[in-house]
Amino acid sequence: MAKTYTFEALGLLHGSMDEGLLNINTLATRVFGVAVSFVSVLERQEGRQYMSAHSGSCFDDPDLHDIPIEGSICQYVQVSQQTVAIPDLLKDARTRNSELISKTGMRSYLGSPIHTTAGKVIGAICCMDESPRNWTQDEIGILEGMARCVDDIVSARTSALEENKARIELQEIMETRSGYIAHVSHEIRTPLTGIIGSIKLLKGAKSEKQLKSLMSILDRSADKLQSFVNDILDLAKLDAGYFEIVKEEMDIGKLASDILSEFTALVDTKSISLSVKNQLDENLYFADRTAFQTILQNLIGNAIKFTDTGSVTVSIGEDSYGQVAIKVIDTGIGIAPEHHEKIFKEFQQAESVTARTYGGTGLGMSIVKRMVERMEGTISVKSQLGQGSTFLILVPLELAAQRKIAA
Repeated sequence: MAKTYTFEALGLLHGSMDEGLLNINTLATRVFGVAVSFVSVLERQEGRQYMSAHSGSCFDDPDLHDIPIEGSICQYVQVSQQTVAIPDLLKDARTRNSELISKTGMRSYLGSPIHTTAGKVIGAICCMDESPRNWTQDEIGILEGMARCVDDIVSARTSALEENKARIELQEIMETRSGYIAHVSHEIRTPLTGIIGSIKLLKGAKSEKQLKSLMSILDRSADKLQSFVNDILDLAKLDAGYFEIVKEEMDIGKLASDILSEFTALVDTKSISLSVKNQLDENLYFADRTAFQTILQNLIGNAIKFTDTGSVTVSIGEDSYGQVAIKVIDTGIGIAPEHHEKIFKEFQQAESVTARTYGGTGLGMSIVKRMVERMEGTISVKSQLGQGSTFLILVPLELAAQRKIAA
C-alpha cells in the first residue's frame, strides 16, 4: 500500500489554501452555477471536519472552517464511500434538522469522495446551492472527475514530500557514513577486548569465584558483540534493498501481548506495569510479522530500559486516515525535544551520558525507522525530559476481513 500522509503534513490543511484545490473549487462553482463549493477533510479521531479549500460567501464566517463531524453532511460521503446527492436538504431525513443548513440557508448538496494515496476516503469535494436541485448523472460524473483531480494533487504532494525527504536522508547518510568505520571499529573492539582478555585470564584462574567472574565477562561481551553484528547486518540488508516485505495474516494486538510477556522477567527487577490496549477488536491484517516483531521488540525494550518506575503501555488502533496506529508509551526518563530527530540516526543516542549509563549500539531506532518506512509507514516521538516518551507508528495495512469472516 502507498504511504499515507495527513493533509496537514502535505500542506493542504490549516494554512493558506492550495492553489490547485482553489482552482478546482472555483471551476466547480462556475460549472455547476452554485453558491458554494469546498473540499472537506474529516478527522475522525478529532471528531472534526476541516475545510481544505472553499469558494462562496458563506465561508466568510470562520466558524464554518472547522465544525463537528456530527453536523457535517460530508460524513455521509465518507460512510457510503460514494457520491451523495441530496436534492432538498430540508426534506432529507439526514439533514433537515442540521444546524449547518439553518445557518447557511443552503438547500441542495452534491459531494464526491476524495482519497488518501492508500485509497481511504478522507473527505469530499462538494457543491451546495441555495435552492432545491435534482442533480443529473452528468453533473455527478463531472464532480467525480474533479474529485479524481483532488486525488491527483494529493498524490503529487505525497511524491514531492517523499523525494524531498529521500534527498535529505541521503545527504545525512553520506555525512554519517564518513565516520562509519570509526564507529564500527570502536563497537567491535570493546567487546573483543573483554573476550580476549578473559580468555587469557582463564588460563591462570585459581578460584571458582574468579572463574565465574571471567565467564560472566565473556557472556556479556559475546552478547554485546552478537547484538552489534546483528544490527549491522540488518542495517546492511535495509541499505542494499534486500529487506523484503512478506505479508501474512496477523493479529497485531496478540503479537504485542506476546512480546510484552518476553520482558516479564526484566520488569520484575523494576516497579513497572506492562499493558496492551487493543482497539482493533482482534482484526487481522496483512503484514510482515518479522518486521513488526523487530519494531515492537526494539520500542518496548527501550521503553523498559529507560523506565524504572511507572508503566509501559502499547496502544493499538486506527487513525482518521485508516492507518494502523501503534503507540508505545512509557513513564521513563524522557527525551529533550532537540534530540527527537537525533535518536533515529545511526550510532546516535539522545545524549552521551545515556550511552554510558544504559549502553546500546545506537542502531536500534535507525533500524526501526527504516523498517517502518519500508512498509510505507511513519514513526514519530513526543517526549519531554522527565515526563516519559510516546512513540507513534502509523502504517497503512490491508484488513484481512474476508479471511476473518471465513474463519
